[in-house]
Parts: sequence; structure tokens; C-alpha cells
Amino acid sequence: MAKKTLKRNQDGEKLRMYLSTLPLKDSSKMVVKLAEACKVPLHTVHNWRGGLCRIPELAKDKIEEVTGVKIFHSENLPPKSE
Repeated sequence: MAKKTLKRNQDGEKLRMYLSTLPLKDSSKMVVKLAEACKVPLHTVHNWRGGLCRIPELAKDKIEEVTGVKIFHSENLPPKSE
């Protein structure tokens, strides 16, 4: 269970680090955009950022699509077979 907690905190830290690189005004707007794009309430995005809950894999893909930046690395996922 410690591994899940560690992964959850790492993903939250990555999202938090990205949002901290934005100006405060843009960071707030980006959080709203992410909530709308992922179809979740605003407090859920705040929970993701704080590492309080896990960010689903589909939401990670959507976050990277909206931001245009590779935030999460998929080194723990098995390679895709074609």
C-alpha cells in the first residue's frame, strides 16, 4: 500500500510543479480548464494537485492533452503491443 501512496503523491507533485510554473492567474484558469476537460468537479483537481487522491490514467492523458506538456511519464506501464 505504501507504493500506491508514493505513486499518488508523485503524480500530485508533478501536477503541482507544472501548475507552479504558470503565473498565478493562469494557474487558476488552467485548474478550471482541467476540471472541465476531465469532467470532474473543481475540488477533485485540487485533491489531485494536493496528492489526496489518485489521478486516473485517462485523466493524466487528458491533462497532458489540455496543457500541451508531457507531465506524467509512463515508465511504469508495460510497452504497448501492436
